[in-house]
Parts: sequence; structure tokens; C-alpha cells
Amino acid sequence: MTQSLTSTDRISEAWIERLFEKMVALYGNKFLDMWGKADLKTVKALWSQELCKLSRDEIVRGANALMTQEWPPTLPQFIKLCRPSIDTVAAYYEAVNGVVAREHGNIGEWSHPAIFWASVKVGAFDLKHQSYSQVKARWDAALNDELQKGNWTAIPEPMIALPAPEAKVSKAVAEKYIAETQIIKKESSRVDHKEWAKKIMQRHHDGDELITGLQVSFAKEALSNDMH
Repeated sequence: MTQSLTSTDRISEAWIERLFEKMVALYGNKFLDMWGKADLKTVKALWSQELCKLSRDEIVRGANALMTQEWPPTLPQFIKLCRPSIDTVAAYYEAVNGVVAREHGNIGEWSHPAIFWASVKVGAFDLKHQSYSQVKARWDAALNDELQKGNWTAIPEPMIALPAPEAKVSKAVAEKYIAETQIIKKESSRVDHKEWAKKIMQRHHDGDELITGLQVSFAKEALSNDMH
């Protein structure tokens, strides 16, 4: 279970010292000058107090993200590196991919445990059989609720459900499933999360007969979100 640090499990003074030493090594005078005549002992105490509210994994994420920053972060900026914002639309398609993967016995690719637990709240069936516009309100609320928790149970291994005897899948459901499995997940927020939709539309414009109408509909819906 991923847990936030408690008052009895505080970040040690030595750990904070190493973090500040890393920032001095990375930024040099940029880091030293930003504090001016501030009492560094008080500054470090505040960092320790606030970082205790984060999980160990989040703090490590923030420390690793320092390599992407040209300027030293303030405490609020560092916390944002530890807990980067999540694009709800990209997270939705990640969840769709994830629940499909789990049906095949794979744990799925989850960039944040909150996305997995939000998918549990909404339900795999609705994620697979409803479009984003249909499930948007529930999805956004579930994801926001999970992100507010600050700590999350580890993502469990999948349990493969056996299909019912002689169960038949409709053509519409099959096409929806194919469309979902072709969604390309992008982990980094700097990557174009709509690339999968653009590729589908390009294939559609090129006359690719393998592209289904449902795939085109999903792609158009995803691209339309850029206009809102």
C-alpha cells in the first residue's frame, strides 16, 4: 500500500539535506540566491513538514523530475513535480486500455494508481461500452475523488473472468472492443495524447477499408475535446 508519511515517520533531516545538496549541485547559485537571507533551518523544517504529506513514491518522482527543470523549484513547485496534474481525457483512454488488458490477464499500464481505482469506481463495463461524453461526469468525479486521497492501495493482479457458455458478442460490441484496443496510450503529458485519433482519421481519409465507423466516431469525439 502506498502511504503518506506520518508525524511519527517524518522525513529525516539527513534526507532533506541530501535533497537540498542535489539542488545546489544542479542549479548552483540559482538555488542559493533564491533564498537570500532566509533562515535555511526554517526553510528545511517547512519542506520536511509539507513533504511528509506525500507518499515516498511521489517524493522520489519529484526528486527525479528536477533533471527536467532549468530553474530550482519553490516548495509549491516541487510538490507539483511530485504530484503532476493528470489530463482527465488521457486518463480515461488509459483506463479503457487498462481494463481491456486486465481482461486478457495483464495488469495494464497505469501511470497513476488513482486512475486504476477511478476505473474500478466507474466500472469496466461502462468504460468499455460508453463513450467519453457519456461517462465524462462520472469519470471526472471518480478520478478527482481518488486523486484527493493522497495514498492508494497497490494495483492488484487481474482476475480473468471465464466467458459464459455459448455467449455471443454483437458486431457493435466487437467493433467497440477493436477500437479501444487500438488506442495508443501516451504516459508523458508532453506527448500528443490524441495521436491515436489523428492516425485513425488519416487512415479514414486515405480510404482504409479496415477502419470501422465506430473507430472514426471515437476518433472524432477525442479530437473534438481540443475545441472545448
